[in-house]
Amino acid sequence: MHLDVVRAHFEAEAFDYDGLIPRLIPHYHEQHGLMLELIPFERDASLKVLDLGAGTGVLSCLILQAFPNSTVVAFDIAENMLAACKKNLSAYQERVKLHQGNFAEDDVGSEYDLVISGLAIHHLDEPEKQKLYQDLFHAVNPGGLLLIRDTVTGATPQLTQQYERLWRHYMKANGEDDEKWFQNYLKEDRPSSVEDQLQWLKSAGFEEVGCHWRYLNFAIFGGRKR
Repeated sequence: MHLDVVRAHFEAEAFDYDGLIPRLIPHYHEQHGLMLELIPFERDASLKVLDLGAGTGVLSCLILQAFPNSTVVAFDIAENMLAACKKNLSAYQERVKLHQGNFAEDDVGSEYDLVISGLAIHHLDEPEKQKLYQDLFHAVNPGGLLLIRDTVTGATPQLTQQYERLWRHYMKANGEDDEKWFQNYLKEDRPSSVEDQLQWLKSAGFEEVGCHWRYLNFAIFGGRKR
């Protein structure tokens, strides 16, 4: 039921999402450049990539542009998000496969060299995240990378409250109704701390696990499979 609410939200907001999200997420565009820099493969590598919670295809587009021999599976729960993704990635249609599904339950595929996820996994609760990380470990080829950009909590309740207060100030300063978006966050999201998620990634089998960037409620983290 919880993910049905999430799906309905993104079905409704899909076609306004790209204009809205930078007003809600601090350093949103800067995060893209860092994610690309963290990918260790040669630019001419023939990569098979999973974009988990692909949304409108922002991260998929970055990968397809930067790695011209890559192919991408864009996986998302919302039909309208995938419709927007298809439109945005029309120039790369030969290298993109769209897949609608619930990654908490459905098979996400296998033999990926890279799995990326942007602002999606926080919709899962703790046991669902742990199961997903185990599934993704088996879905990644040896030497492959999992790279996540997501909403997180602080290491303590006090830090979480501080981050949330500053985040709300950011949204309000951008002309957004911070109370509306914060209530949506409380209703739909199940963020976990960076510290917990790094441990779950290790337990799933990933190595070189680390947090590469963090600001308020948002972080980029991941690990590699040996």
